[in-house]
Amino acid sequence: MKYLATICVLLIALSCQNSSRKGAVKTSTKTGTPKFEIQERFYNFGQLQAGEVVAYSFHFTNSGDGALLIEKVETDCGCLNTHFPKEPVAPGESGYIEVVFNSAGETGRVYKELQVVANTQPEITKLAVAATVENELINLYSKN
Repeated sequence: MKYLATICVLLIALSCQNSSRKGAVKTSTKTGTPKFEIQERFYNFGQLQAGEVVAYSFHFTNSGDGALLIEKVETDCGCLNTHFPKEPVAPGESGYIEVVFNSAGETGRVYKELQVVANTQPEITKLAVAATVENELINLYSKN
Protein backbone atom coordinates (compact mmCIF):
# COMPACT_ATOMS: atom_id res chain seq x y z
CA MET A 1 0.00 0.00 0.00
CA LYS A 2 2.89 2.35 0.81
CA TYR A 3 4.37 1.75 -2.61
CA LEU A 4 1.11 2.52 -4.34
CA ALA A 5 0.77 5.85 -2.49
CA THR A 6 4.39 6.78 -3.28
CA ILE A 7 3.90 5.99 -6.98
CA CYS A 8 0.71 8.12 -7.09
CA VAL A 9 2.51 11.07 -5.49
CA LEU A 10 5.39 10.78 -7.98
CA LEU A 11 3.02 10.60 -10.96
CA ILE A 12 1.15 13.69 -9.79
CA ALA A 13 4.42 15.61 -9.26
CA LEU A 14 5.75 14.67 -12.70
CA SER A 15 2.53 15.62 -14.47
CA CYS A 16 2.60 19.05 -12.78
CA GLN A 17 6.18 19.62 -13.94
CA ASN A 18 5.35 18.68 -17.53
CA SER A 19 2.35 21.01 -17.68
CA SER A 20 4.41 23.95 -16.36
CA ARG A 21 7.09 23.26 -18.97
CA LYS A 22 4.53 23.22 -21.75
CA GLY A 23 3.32 26.65 -20.67
CA ALA A 24 6.89 27.99 -20.70
CA VAL A 25 7.48 26.71 -24.21
CA LYS A 26 4.30 28.35 -25.48
CA THR A 27 5.23 31.77 -24.08
CA SER A 28 8.78 31.63 -25.43
CA THR A 29 7.65 30.89 -28.99
CA LYS A 30 5.49 34.03 -29.11
CA THR A 31 8.47 36.36 -29.37
CA GLY A 32 7.67 37.92 -32.74
CA THR A 33 9.92 38.43 -35.72
CA PRO A 34 12.79 40.93 -35.59
CA LYS A 35 13.69 42.84 -38.74
CA PHE A 36 17.14 44.36 -39.26
CA GLU A 37 16.66 47.62 -41.16
CA ILE A 38 19.75 49.54 -42.19
CA GLN A 39 19.66 52.44 -44.59
CA GLU A 40 23.34 52.55 -45.53
CA ARG A 41 25.20 49.26 -46.10
CA PHE A 42 28.37 50.79 -47.58
CA TYR A 43 30.69 53.53 -46.36
CA ASN A 44 33.76 55.00 -48.10
CA PHE A 45 36.42 56.44 -45.79
CA GLY A 46 37.95 58.23 -48.78
CA GLN A 47 41.67 59.03 -49.05
CA LEU A 48 43.82 57.83 -46.11
CA GLN A 49 47.50 57.69 -45.27
CA ALA A 50 48.75 54.23 -44.29
CA GLY A 51 48.57 53.85 -40.52
CA GLU A 52 45.49 56.02 -40.05
CA VAL A 53 42.79 54.52 -37.85
CA VAL A 54 39.26 55.64 -38.73
CA ALA A 55 35.78 54.63 -37.58
CA TYR A 56 32.24 54.70 -38.88
CA SER A 57 28.96 53.71 -37.21
CA PHE A 58 26.26 51.98 -39.25
CA HIS A 59 22.86 53.00 -37.85
CA PHE A 60 20.14 50.33 -37.74
CA THR A 61 16.57 49.97 -36.52
CA ASN A 62 14.62 46.90 -35.46
CA SER A 63 11.48 47.40 -37.53
CA GLY A 64 10.05 43.99 -36.64
CA ASP A 65 7.83 42.91 -33.77
CA GLY A 66 10.36 40.78 -31.88
CA ALA A 67 13.63 41.47 -30.06
CA LEU A 68 16.65 41.70 -32.41
CA LEU A 69 19.79 39.96 -31.19
CA ILE A 70 23.08 40.42 -33.06
CA GLU A 71 25.03 37.23 -32.43
CA LYS A 72 28.31 38.33 -34.05
CA VAL A 73 29.86 40.49 -36.74
CA GLU A 74 32.37 38.64 -38.92
CA THR A 75 35.06 40.54 -40.83
CA ASP A 76 37.32 39.45 -43.68
CA CYS A 77 40.45 41.04 -42.22
CA GLY A 78 42.24 41.71 -38.95
CA CYS A 79 42.37 45.39 -39.89
CA LEU A 80 38.70 45.75 -38.85
CA ASN A 81 37.33 45.84 -35.32
CA THR A 82 33.63 46.05 -34.58
CA HIS A 83 31.47 47.08 -31.66
CA PHE A 84 27.74 46.30 -31.53
CA PRO A 85 24.96 45.94 -28.95
CA LYS A 86 25.26 42.70 -26.99
CA GLU A 87 21.77 43.07 -25.50
CA PRO A 88 18.58 42.49 -27.54
CA VAL A 89 17.27 45.55 -29.39
CA ALA A 90 13.53 45.95 -28.78
CA PRO A 91 11.06 46.47 -31.64
CA GLY A 92 11.16 50.09 -32.83
CA GLU A 93 14.51 50.75 -31.13
CA SER A 94 17.75 51.65 -32.90
CA GLY A 95 21.42 50.92 -32.44
CA TYR A 96 24.85 51.21 -34.04
CA ILE A 97 27.45 48.83 -35.42
CA GLU A 98 30.76 50.64 -35.16
CA VAL A 99 33.53 49.64 -37.56
CA VAL A 100 37.12 50.67 -36.81
CA PHE A 101 39.53 50.37 -39.77
CA ASN A 102 43.32 50.38 -39.26
CA SER A 103 44.93 51.17 -42.62
CA ALA A 104 48.47 50.14 -41.56
CA GLY A 105 49.97 47.79 -44.15
CA GLU A 106 47.31 48.57 -46.74
CA THR A 107 47.84 50.30 -50.07
CA GLY A 108 45.68 51.37 -52.99
CA ARG A 109 41.97 50.75 -53.19
CA VAL A 110 40.76 48.73 -50.24
CA TYR A 111 37.33 47.07 -49.95
CA LYS A 112 36.37 45.14 -46.80
CA GLU A 113 33.16 43.26 -46.06
CA LEU A 114 31.41 42.52 -42.79
CA GLN A 115 28.69 39.96 -42.13
CA VAL A 116 26.21 40.72 -39.37
CA VAL A 117 24.76 37.48 -38.00
CA ALA A 118 21.45 38.02 -36.19
CA ASN A 119 18.18 36.28 -35.33
CA THR A 120 16.53 37.70 -38.46
CA GLN A 121 15.48 36.46 -41.89
CA PRO A 122 17.82 36.42 -43.70
CA GLU A 123 20.22 35.57 -40.90
CA ILE A 124 23.19 37.41 -42.49
CA THR A 125 23.26 41.08 -43.47
CA LYS A 126 26.31 42.25 -45.42
CA LEU A 127 27.98 45.62 -44.84
CA ALA A 128 31.12 47.02 -46.47
CA VAL A 129 33.70 49.77 -46.09
CA ALA A 130 36.23 51.09 -48.58
CA ALA A 131 39.17 53.50 -48.73
CA THR A 132 42.03 54.54 -50.94
CA VAL A 133 45.23 54.19 -48.93
CA GLU A 134 48.45 56.00 -49.76
CA ASN A 135 51.40 54.03 -48.47
CA GLU A 136 54.66 55.91 -49.11
CA LEU A 137 56.83 53.06 -47.81
CA ILE A 138 55.34 50.53 -50.24
CA ASN A 139 55.38 53.05 -53.11
CA LEU A 140 59.06 53.80 -52.40
CA TYR A 141 60.04 50.12 -52.58
CA SER A 142 57.97 49.41 -55.68
CA LYS A 143 59.73 52.21 -57.66
CA ASN A 144 63.17 50.65 -57.17
